[in-house]
Amino acid sequence: LRGEHDAAAEVIRHSRATEGEPLPLRLGGTLEPFQWAGVRYALHARRCFIADEQGLGKTVEALAAIEADNAYPAVVVCPASLKLNWEREAARWLPHRSTALVHGKTGTPAAADITILNYEIVAAHREALARRRPRALVLDESHLAKNPRAKRTQAVRRLAAALPADGLRLALTGTPVLNHAEELISQLRVLGRLEDFGSGARFARQFQGPLLEERLHWHLRRTCFVRRLKQEVLPQLPAKRQVVVPVELGNEQEYRLAEQDVIAWLREQPLDLSELDAKIARVLRAERLAQLTTLQRLAAKGKLHAALGWIHDFLASGEPLVVFARHVEVQEAVLERFPDAVHLMGRDALPQREATVRAFQEGSGPQLLVAATRVAAQGFTLTRASNVAFLELEWTPAMHDQAEDRLHRIGQRDAVTAWYLLAAGTIDETMAELVARKRGIVGAVTDGRRLDGDTLVDELVKDLRARPYRHLRAAG
Repeated sequence: LRGEHDAAAEVIRHSRATEGEPLPLRLGGTLEPFQWAGVRYALHARRCFIADEQGLGKTVEALAAIEADNAYPAVVVCPASLKLNWEREAARWLPHRSTALVHGKTGTPAAADITILNYEIVAAHREALARRRPRALVLDESHLAKNPRAKRTQAVRRLAAALPADGLRLALTGTPVLNHAEELISQLRVLGRLEDFGSGARFARQFQGPLLEERLHWHLRRTCFVRRLKQEVLPQLPAKRQVVVPVELGNEQEYRLAEQDVIAWLREQPLDLSELDAKIARVLRAERLAQLTTLQRLAAKGKLHAALGWIHDFLASGEPLVVFARHVEVQEAVLERFPDAVHLMGRDALPQREATVRAFQEGSGPQLLVAATRVAAQGFTLTRASNVAFLELEWTPAMHDQAEDRLHRIGQRDAVTAWYLLAAGTIDETMAELVARKRGIVGAVTDGRRLDGDTLVDELVKDLRARPYRHLRAAG
């Protein structure tokens, strides 16, 4: 018994490890030591949860584990709102590997090293994917497969059964249990780990009553569960970082038609307004801004469904979240979808705003705060949250810096992650690139170097006039 206890204690220690030696892999970036520890755990356990806290890089750990194991072809099942993000991350970290996004329930998925599809369409493509003999299966937000009677859960389980006995099965989630311990049974069955707990019925009997969470947590770590918290790896994290989450448009045709009209109009106008009469230049600059704002609004409209899905999935983690948006219609849409959220908006009187901040800052306060960027980017302290999401971009980098710093300030005990939800292939991404460039230029000013005098609008106009946009594939 002593030997079994020591062995279990050693496994649990590895499930909490924050330091791991790098593996000799061909990757497009550098992993942190705690991420290497997660990769090594996954390779040893083979069938496990990667349950690191939100923002610690579960995606890259899964990709690195697949690469280290040469577990191709691999299949990634994720929420529809995260498919593009997986494609981008795979291209970034494994540029030498091919990827294929699956859209809709018809057709045959293209052959690739990594196939990415959403839960809703697994049943339609399961047989075709199984025939390719996948060696790795990743379930992102695996709690979506918690209901054993759901069609998607059954399809995922059958797909997992197509993997060889030594295949890699990874369940990525910050919240494997949302309400009841029984929600783990289906996920453990997909991983091929339920037998470690006896059976579904035995699991349900064993993990009920007092101290349930503590006992369940210990048993999971003893078998198939790696989890690290931000506070445990703070020395390895930047104090503040920005993460881009690309999402698909739901109004592709509407946006593209408007984009073509705007580009055609811009090409008819003088590029350099400085050579014009000041009054004429002022009018044209205002019209440029109006045209670009129209594209912004259409991009916001098109990505709203996916953005709301992302927020919903994030809130399942239990972590507080601040969401910034520029336009009232976007702010209102978020509040309509999440009626328990509080808000800092233009319509709110100052006393109401102060009361909202006090309520949010309390430990038991509302989980979600929705804010107008121009209202809440200054003067408020929102340090209860360490995650902030931007649904729309402003024209100045300083506005985003100020908004991020509502969280990243005295009183913040965690590293802050700013999530930028961008509509892929739209004005969103162009603006994000220019904002990032401007951020670098602003930083260069402190070193005494020359600041480019072009405004963000002028640079965006140049880009739109000169660069053809790629067309997104139809959403699935």
